[in-house]
Amino acid sequence: MRLSTQQFFMQNLSNVQQSNAQIFKYQQQMSTGKKLSKPSDDPLAATQINKFERAIARNEVFSRNVDVSERRLKQEETTLTLITESTLRIKDLAIQANNGSLSPADQRIIAEELKQLMGQLAGAVNTQDAQGEYLFSGFKGQTQPYQLNASDDYVYRGDSGQRFLDVGENTSVAATDPGGSIFGTGDDNLLNAVKEMAAILDDPNTDMNAFNAEVDRVDQFFEQTITTRSQIGARLKVLEDQREQLADIKLFTKNTLSSFQDTDYYEATSKLMLEQNALQATYATFGKIQQLTLFNFVS
Repeated sequence: MRLSTQQFFMQNLSNVQQSNAQIFKYQQQMSTGKKLSKPSDDPLAATQINKFERAIARNEVFSRNVDVSERRLKQEETTLTLITESTLRIKDLAIQANNGSLSPADQRIIAEELKQLMGQLAGAVNTQDAQGEYLFSGFKGQTQPYQLNASDDYVYRGDSGQRFLDVGENTSVAATDPGGSIFGTGDDNLLNAVKEMAAILDDPNTDMNAFNAEVDRVDQFFEQTITTRSQIGARLKVLEDQREQLADIKLFTKNTLSSFQDTDYYEATSKLMLEQNALQATYATFGKIQQLTLFNFVS
């Protein structure tokens, strides 16, 4: 088949345009560091990039939730440690108070220390976090959990809510514990038990049966505190493992995203040089075709 000069001209013009487009593409990749300037450059790659970017964003949400949960649980653990130590001292004082040789004055000394310890406990169970929310109020974070009522008794004003945070796909961790499940609800709580212990020892007609009944209540709250501390330790271990897993997933996802998104400078440079050489060859051929006329063949 014979091709006309015009067809040669149009073919070479098309080649020049394609080479210029490719050269611009590789120059763009090298200047921006990205393979795609718009989704239409490679729809399949653009879809994968979007998927991995969403995965990374979700991973970052999980990582923040791990940090928040760990911070709250560590503060709760520290607070429960303080409460445990105070309660152990209360139990020691209860043993001393059961010494039948104590005088009323000795009992009042023990009662005074119990009041001091009750004050420490009241501060601990009403601990607030860095955002000003109460640790042990359940979902009612702005409400002080243990408050004095008109009868000068402590009453639990929080609820039974326990906040869970997502720290991975299909993985959530309890970041809080309601005080009612640890220190008691209503007016049946640790603070009132210690308060009653002190009041009984202050009474000249000390009723040791009533005193020991309050000691038994304290023991119950003490056991629940120990159980909760153990649960918190297990949750913190889950968070530690989850943080490592999220870091591994993030690294893998970022590397995979980079393979679709980021410019391979060695590859881009090689392709740019090939296109520039091809363009020069096309220009050379194009120039010779433009010079051809019938007079070239007339001697």
